[in-house]
Amino acid sequence: MKDYLNYQGNLSKLSKKDLEYLFLLLKDYQLQYKESLGIDEKISFGVEVEFEDILLYYVAKELKQYPEFRYWSCIPDKSCSYKIDDFVVGGEVVTPILHDIPIDWQMLSAAVEILKKLGANSTKRTSLHVHVGGQIFGEDIKNVVRFVKVWCIFEAVIFKFACGEDKDFRPNILYFAHPISEAVKLKCKYIPGFLENLLIPKGLGFDKKWAISFQNYYDLISEEEVNNMLEIRIANGTLKKEIIQNTIYFYLKLMLYVMSDKYDEALINSLFQKLRVKDFSKYSEIYAKEALMLADLIFDNTFDKINFLKQYVKKEETVFMR
Repeated sequence: MKDYLNYQGNLSKLSKKDLEYLFLLLKDYQLQYKESLGIDEKISFGVEVEFEDILLYYVAKELKQYPEFRYWSCIPDKSCSYKIDDFVVGGEVVTPILHDIPIDWQMLSAAVEILKKLGANSTKRTSLHVHVGGQIFGEDIKNVVRFVKVWCIFEAVIFKFACGEDKDFRPNILYFAHPISEAVKLKCKYIPGFLENLLIPKGLGFDKKWAISFQNYYDLISEEEVNNMLEIRIANGTLKKEIIQNTIYFYLKLMLYVMSDKYDEALINSLFQKLRVKDFSKYSEIYAKEALMLADLIFDNTFDKINFLKQYVKKEETVFMR
């Protein structure tokens, strides 16, 4: 068997025997929280960490004790907050703009630990929303179109990965984060040159009821700009910092892939044209070959691919290559 962490080739090219053994080993593999991810510091992102089972007041009061959290917010959220008398239970911690630097990851870790210390929980009603600064795609709408195509091709894999440690999606996900691939394919079918003639990201028409919201993506620009971003809304709620970080990293690498030298225009266009959208009831199934292809496309090293696959295949699941 191979030393997978030091393997230099494409995982999708491994033998069936090797792949089944790799997925077996992943059951005992542990994600690690890193000091930084190796992402360009010009890229910005932020997260909304939803929680339940604790008064919002207690969380806000605790965060206010630390000057480092002065730009962090603690607010109600309609999906996971409710009132008891005049007190709000549950809500979300919203970060300011973050970058891939050690202090920002330390602050995110500290915020999650505060939530856990106070008795907060992630539940079937909570989610993890990630905002990414619009400057990641620069001034070329082509990069946004490429990203949308890649997302649509691998949407079922992406959704399952974003479940984190959970095998199932949160019950209201179709209301708060509906898949986009079917809508994109229908628009391409009935609106001539829909993607080819796209001028601005908001022209995609996806707001906060969709898996990716372009509602606040106003400008194609290379510099960081407050409130100019896209939002990925699909992830299940979690208070495990390793999963939060791994999810953010995957989203960023997915976006960066479409502008990299690795991007295969002919392959992606071919896969998009041939795409048959899966019914959402099938999104929770394992598509090992698609997951391996996606990992090989967007990641530069096997360590990152292993981290992706660890979160994609849940601990109680067994993969048999077909």
